[in-house]
Amino acid sequence: MRDAALRFIIPVLMLPLASACGSPGTAPAPGAATPPPSITGGGTTLDVSYSTSHGVVTDAVPVTPEAAWEALPKAYADLGIPVREVSETSRTLGNSRLAISRRLGDAPLSRYLECGSNLTGPFADRYRIEMLIRTSIVPADAGGVRVESYLEATGRNPEGSSNTGVACATTQRLEREIARRVRTHAGGGA
Repeated sequence: MRDAALRFIIPVLMLPLASACGSPGTAPAPGAATPPPSITGGGTTLDVSYSTSHGVVTDAVPVTPEAAWEALPKAYADLGIPVREVSETSRTLGNSRLAISRRLGDAPLSRYLECGSNLTGPFADRYRIEMLIRTSIVPADAGGVRVESYLEATGRNPEGSSNTGVACATTQRLEREIARRVRTHAGGGA
């Protein structure tokens, strides 16, 4: 009798959870944040998969490539991102070993990263984050430039004994903020 009750309760409890997480295979809208983990239930077993979206976030900026390239280091400085790598030929700069905790500039890391959470809040705001961020200025065919940013991040619990990292997904807000600041510094409007 108890087993029959459990077989009924587990699928019933899974329905709201599965619907809240979305259906697998659904693509996010352009410019939308990376989707959260998807959870699906089947029968009495539970299959859990975590999907992160790594890709280049591109924003069009109506300024010359030279003006955008000159503005890019200022955008990074505004956001508190030290520049460690620069390629003049490809107009790319970034930092492949940015190690930070809690905040980036004046924003909590959870604004830019989704690393999971529990009852005490987002892990991005408590974990040690190791980030790779790179931005390129690419001339656009129709004039202006494309500001193309790529971000990868891993979070590690500073209080744990395990060295295992948690993959963090981008919310795409940092990449968009870099482009916005390039536009502002280059005189292309807000």
